[in-house]
Amino acid sequence: MELTVRVPGSCGEVMQGIWQDEPFLITCPIDRYSTVVVRPGRGRLLGGGEKARRALDLGRTYCRCQDLPYDFFLTSDLPPGKGMASSSADICAVLAAVAAVCQKSLSQQDIGRLAASIEPTDGVFCQGMAMIQPETGAIWHVFPEVPSLAIAVFDVGGTVDTVAFHRVHRDRIRPVQAPLFLGLQLLTASLTDRHLGLAASLSALANQPWLPKPDFTAFLQAALDHPAVVGVNVAHSGTVAGVFFGCEASPASREAVIDTLCQQFPQWSYRETVQLQPGGIFTEIR
Repeated sequence: MELTVRVPGSCGEVMQGIWQDEPFLITCPIDRYSTVVVRPGRGRLLGGGEKARRALDLGRTYCRCQDLPYDFFLTSDLPPGKGMASSSADICAVLAAVAAVCQKSLSQQDIGRLAASIEPTDGVFCQGMAMIQPETGAIWHVFPEVPSLAIAVFDVGGTVDTVAFHRVHRDRIRPVQAPLFLGLQLLTASLTDRHLGLAASLSALANQPWLPKPDFTAFLQAALDHPAVVGVNVAHSGTVAGVFFGCEASPASREAVIDTLCQQFPQWSYRETVQLQPGGIFTEIR
């Protein structure tokens, strides 16, 4: 038997902030993954870091399967420290893989709670696009239909330790509520590409005081000057931003936007173009 479990990463978040005195985020899952391949072995985790090892131990304890005749091979498409949910994807993929080989059922709420006990978690393990409380893993709402749109990922460089960032800023990060309220209204009214892009832009601007991205306001305006662009999001505790293209944008128009932004903002490095997709835990057995 060979079991493969994949969990997508993210390009930052669609929205993030405080709502009714609770932290929240709305996921931005993309077609880049953390992948765990399970083969017969001695219960080892090969690949990943300390958080993934903690997830293996936690999964074995929770599922009551301490002695596993399998090895877990973890690889990832996601760079750490950029705000692309690399740790969340690793942790959730390991937890799901352990549960699968132990033949235990873990709900999305279970996965969220367990992942958040290791570190504040992104909701990329949820099917669709989720609004979650990252510190507890509680799932507040899931948007089941996710627009299929391309996202050009730009990076301002460096890395951010998400856990340390939130520990330092825990009592100070209070984005202005009005833009967040408007963004949530747009998303719950109808999850179109235009509403998604505007909500993401509002959240990015509201959070700019806490982790400033260089020339972000000018970058956002320059992107929105192109009809193909519907908005720009950010990693609220990371280094990347995503230029959201409308569902009808052609490959040629996307390339033109990327070229223009690279010329106008050399401090922003273009990484790649990814696809927004529903989140979830994807399992294959061969």
